[in-house]
Amino acid sequence: MKTFKKIASIALVLAAPLAPAQTTTTTTTTTAGNYYNFIRQQQQQTNVVWDMPVTENGTSAAALLTQEGGALFQLWTIASNTAKDYLLDQKLVGAYLPKGTITIDTLDSYNGVPRIRVDQPFRVTFKISNLESSANAPAAAKRVLAEHHLAPNPDGSLNITAAQAISGTPFSSGYIEKNGNTHVNYAASSIQAANPLKSRGEEHFVLHILGDGLFSQTQLATAFVQVWPMASGAISGVEDGSTVRGKPPTITVKLDDLYPRSDTYLRIHNVETESDSDGTVIPGSRLVLDQELPQSRILEVDDYADLFEADGPYRIDLLHTTPYGTERLDSTTFTISRSMRVNAMQVDSETYMP
Repeated sequence: MKTFKKIASIALVLAAPLAPAQTTTTTTTTTAGNYYNFIRQQQQQTNVVWDMPVTENGTSAAALLTQEGGALFQLWTIASNTAKDYLLDQKLVGAYLPKGTITIDTLDSYNGVPRIRVDQPFRVTFKISNLESSANAPAAAKRVLAEHHLAPNPDGSLNITAAQAISGTPFSSGYIEKNGNTHVNYAASSIQAANPLKSRGEEHFVLHILGDGLFSQTQLATAFVQVWPMASGAISGVEDGSTVRGKPPTITVKLDDLYPRSDTYLRIHNVETESDSDGTVIPGSRLVLDQELPQSRILEVDDYADLFEADGPYRIDLLHTTPYGTERLDSTTFTISRSMRVNAMQVDSETYMP
């Protein structure tokens, strides 16, 4: 086995004092003085632990020599107002330890946490380096363990912690035994619900360095993707197949689980003279979102009488545009008939003369 060497220095660069993160892959910053930062070094062979305070920027030598078996370096921060501590990052350092990262690509170009709609595909890429190919190398140097965890979240909040998400039995797992990129493609989310179209939660992916007797199995990298349900909506107020002879009634639109980045609206067109694409967006019906969470809303629209240029059949579509395209959530077809027909009988006035 190769021998471990002394760690010369540890680089730590922070844009600002670190704040609690929603997950281990997201860091929030705050004003100076609100957080206390330190690096914890834990010797894997002897379990000796040393905490070393660190500043926002700069470098510092490791407090302890790295023994055979390696050392785990963890970056912690403590909130001064609550005394709550947060693990922000960690690195296991040794002579032959593999390196790895995980990236997740989706069709949504959102800059935050990767996210998908439950029916949409995504790709997970495991990038591995430093794996040994020698027959004499220990197992921990020749392969890493990849795990896939499911964390359903029926209430749709963002309160799932990384520790909770990966605490149970993995949905699937396997070993990666080669350096370079390993791609895994998923056609859709694996999270299940009573209504599959309404599944929501998170899918977490973890890389582990295997234990080899000198140190225990240690987390190498993590990443996750948020899963949101498909939107649904219903139009009421104008019955399908009805005839409107006077002022058009108020339309009520019930919207559920609108995708966080979406454009939802009502479009009307004359069925006989216009195609779907030639329709007109009804004023006051458009709802544009660019948020972290899906939204549910109820809208009322009553100012659309001027859109009927002629009598005839019309259709109103409820459309929802997302990074995955435009879909029709609901529609209603009705007839406008405003012409008044008067039947009268003409009589000779002499008929009524005495």
